[in-house]
Amino acid sequence: MANQITGKIHFIGDTIAIPSKDGSKTFYKRELVLNATMYNPYTGEPGTPNFPSIEFSGDKCNELDNLVPEQLVTVSYYLQGTKYMDKDGIERYFTKVRGYKVELSQRDIQSHIPPIQPQSNTNQARENDDLPF
Repeated sequence: MANQITGKIHFIGDTIAIPSKDGSKTFYKRELVLNATMYNPYTGEPGTPNFPSIEFSGDKCNELDNLVPEQLVTVSYYLQGTKYMDKDGIERYFTKVRGYKVELSQRDIQSHIPPIQPQSNTNQARENDDLPF
């Protein structure tokens, strides 16, 4: 099962080139930040702000080329964890969220249809006043 998250694009970073320690290779990465804040379905009030940063690397950086802030997208990702020893010899861990696919989300068509405004009956009553019966 794929890990996915849906949200509005908040920020798209530039592609950053990082040379290897010996300078023989170059690693590329790019950041995507989503606004994935959940809203209360009954009140519409926003919950705790949620702005996850997702890193794309290598040829996956191109996945972000045609996207712009405020687009609603679904990002497929995996988690990558690393352990290391800090300077005091204590084992530490960090986790990266690595994106590999971005798809524009299909919004509910109903959300784009403006609500129907009830028409006033006063115009209809005036038209009916001219009727002979």
